[in-house]
Amino acid sequence: MDISTSMPIKRTALTLSTLIVSMLTLQAEESHRSMALDDIPYGIEAVAQYRSEYNYRGFILAQDSIDLQLGAQYAFDNTTYIDAALWFGSEIGKGDFTGTGTMAELSKELGDFTLSLGATYRSYSSSFFEDGVSAELGASYQLSQNCNLSALATYDTGAEGWYSNIQLAYYHRINDDSYLNLSGGLSAVDDFYQRRGLNDSFAKCSYTYNINQSVSVSPYIGTSILLDSDDTGSDSLHGGVYFAVSF
Repeated sequence: MDISTSMPIKRTALTLSTLIVSMLTLQAEESHRSMALDDIPYGIEAVAQYRSEYNYRGFILAQDSIDLQLGAQYAFDNTTYIDAALWFGSEIGKGDFTGTGTMAELSKELGDFTLSLGATYRSYSSSFFEDGVSAELGASYQLSQNCNLSALATYDTGAEGWYSNIQLAYYHRINDDSYLNLSGGLSAVDDFYQRRGLNDSFAKCSYTYNINQSVSVSPYIGTSILLDSDDTGSDSLHGGVYFAVSF
């Protein structure tokens, strides 16, 4: 389970900076780049997350769960940087689901465009999901200072299939210490755990408050609505909270 995309950061060149990739995700929900953590200082960052339900790419894998992640980012120059993270998550309710993972992603900015190439390893227990490596290709375009359009395509060796999505994210600063993130999108799959075609529509709303320069808290709500009426899975409405500390 990975935070991936759930709370990624903004980058500044020639620094070692924080990464909250997501996810935590018992999910790599999946925009790797957001405008959410603009005020958090650079360094190593640890993140803890509680979620009421772990919905990953339209699949419900667990109920109440706690996730932990450690991440970092290094910039080679003004436009080229690498993100890395590792995570562990465990179901704390009736189930026994656990998930661990690690990821690395190289990104290159080309004006308002950003291209990324990454790989993620995930391992599961008490789950129908299989351990495996996913190779990921991403692209994003900065529509405005506060709005970003992104797309992701990935092949997962555990699923032995493809997953892709397109997502629009909007960032709104409330004051110097707090802001809102709104995002939503559509996903499609091919032979991804026996699903094919349009997969789900998803949305998320989070509020972040910076307690100080090193500590922030971010409650959120999210939803996933399956687009195939013949799918035996379930729609999802879930909530959670991130707690982040940078060093």
